[in-house]
Amino acid sequence: MLGKLIKYDLRSCFRKFWVLWAALAALGVLNGFTIRYVLEKGQLGGFLTFLLGILPIILMGVLVIAIGIMALVYICERFYKGLLGDEGYLMFTLPATTAEHIASKCIVALILEVISALAAALTAFLVALVYDPSSLFEFLGQIPKWLAQIEFPRGTGWLIAEFVILCLVVIAVSNLQIYQAIAIGHLGQKHRGGLALLAYVGINMAVSILVGLLGDRSINRFVGMISFSFDETGLHGVVSSIAGGLGVTLLWNLILGAVFFFGTKLILDKKLNLE
Repeated sequence: MLGKLIKYDLRSCFRKFWVLWAALAALGVLNGFTIRYVLEKGQLGGFLTFLLGILPIILMGVLVIAIGIMALVYICERFYKGLLGDEGYLMFTLPATTAEHIASKCIVALILEVISALAAALTAFLVALVYDPSSLFEFLGQIPKWLAQIEFPRGTGWLIAEFVILCLVVIAVSNLQIYQAIAIGHLGQKHRGGLALLAYVGINMAVSILVGLLGDRSINRFVGMISFSFDETGLHGVVSSIAGGLGVTLLWNLILGAVFFFGTKLILDKKLNLE
C-alpha cells in the first residue's frame, strides 16, 4: 500500500511543480542567450543592459527562491490537509497504516526537494551550455583528466557515498521534524498553526541544547582524531576519521528521525481529531 500512497502523492506533487521546473529551465536558456548577446554587443545603454543582462538573472534567482518556499509550504500543506484536514477522513479509511501515510509524505517531500535542487543545478548548466557550449564541453572533457592525476586516498568513494546518504537523511529528518511540530500543534483546540510554529521552535531549541551538551566534547575529540590520523597514517587515516565522524552524525540523525516519526505516529494514532 505504501507504493500506491507514494504514487498518489507524487502525482499531486508533479502536477503542481512541473510547470515551475520547466519555467526555471526556460529561464536558464533565456539567460544563456541574453548574457551572450549583451557581452557580444558591448555597450547597449543602461536600460537595455538591465533588461537583457540583469533582469533575466534576477527573475531566475527569484524563481529558485520561490520554488524553495513553495516546496516548504507544499510539504506542510500536504501533511496537514492530507492527514489532519478534510482529506484525512478518506486517507484513514484506506487499508494503510499510519506509519505508511507518514512515510509516503516524507518520501515524496524528499523527492520534491531533491528534484528542485537538481532543477536549479540543471538551470545553471543550461546557462553555461547556451552561453558558450564549446568552452563548457572542453571544461567537462578536462574533468576526467584532472581526476586521473589526483591520487585519492583509499575509501574516498565510500566517504562520498556516506556524505550523500547523510545529506538525504538530514533532509528527511527535517521534514519529519515539521510533521512532528504540526502534529503537536494539532493537539490544541484553537490556533493550531501558531502552536505548530511554537512546537517547531521548541524542538529546535531542545535539539540545539542537546547537541551543545554532547557536541563540544565530540567535536574536540573528532578534531584530535583527524590530527592524529594525519600524523600517523596520512590522508588514508584522515578519510577513515572523517567517515567515522559522518557515521556518528548519520546515527544521530537516524535517532532524531525515529523520535520524530514515532512521535508523530503516536499523536495520529491516539489523539487524531479531524473535526
